[in-house]
Amino acid sequence: MSTIPSEEKLTNEIAALRETIVKLEQRWSGSMQTKWQLALSFLKGVVSALGAIAAVGIITPLFLWFLRGFEWPPLIADVISKVILQVEQVNHQSPRGVVDQ
Repeated sequence: MSTIPSEEKLTNEIAALRETIVKLEQRWSGSMQTKWQLALSFLKGVVSALGAIAAVGIITPLFLWFLRGFEWPPLIADVISKVILQVEQVNHQSPRGVVDQ
């Protein structure tokens, strides 16, 4: 047969259970807060990436269009035209290892 525990023992066990419940609530709320922080960091990263894509896709062409309106000094224009000619020559050459038939 089991005996009924004393009132003091029951009081101590109830106090220990309350402490455990408080600790568990703190851990749970802390883990939920961490999950929200991770989700918000992820969303910030997504928004930053979209901003970078918009900058490359929209702002860069506008900037290049703006630069076309300037008269470049002859020295720079000559160098740029030589580079363009070199690129065009390389693009028109047949790939290595391919024999003309």
